[in-house]
Amino acid sequence: MAGKGLTRDGVVREAIGLIEERGLQALSARELAARLRIRAASLYNHIKSMDELRTQIAFYAIAELRRAQTAAIGGKARGGAVTALAEAYYRFGKERPELYRVILSLPMVKNDALQAAAGDIVEPIMAALSGYALGEDRKMHLQRVLRSIMHGFLSQEEAGCFRHFPVEVSESYALAVRGFILLLESEEAETRK
Repeated sequence: MAGKGLTRDGVVREAIGLIEERGLQALSARELAARLRIRAASLYNHIKSMDELRTQIAFYAIAELRRAQTAAIGGKARGGAVTALAEAYYRFGKERPELYRVILSLPMVKNDALQAAAGDIVEPIMAALSGYALGEDRKMHLQRVLRSIMHGFLSQEEAGCFRHFPVEVSESYALAVRGFILLLESEEAETRK
């Protein structure tokens, strides 16, 4: 993309492309400007700062994960919704690892708007859990458990912790999700007593 006709959205898209191709650590004004074929100083005609650019990238990452999760659970309920959501989350983390890293960095960001937007990631999870007759507090605890399962598998696999055993990671992941669904059913049964 040449400098002429460059927009703020174009800069954000190119920054996302740079991150996804070369990693989050590659994002710098110099690298992005080279990719856009403009001078680094000219970049600031389109964005206020690199912090503002990182914020826009984080909003994009949140929206993409939410979109993937929401699309996955559409028309599904209970175990089907939970399974579809877990598969979508895992697929996002595998296919878009750098954007996933952006999302993981959000708790350390001092930005109220981003902190509020990060809650958008939880909404589809709560929607998937809504098919179970559980109180809101219990669902909040359980969404933490599910997120821990999903992230735990992604981080363990990325670290190489699963390569020592000759069984499919996807099968192990499916077992964990099925175990979580059994937990949901057990929690629901306890609630109904």
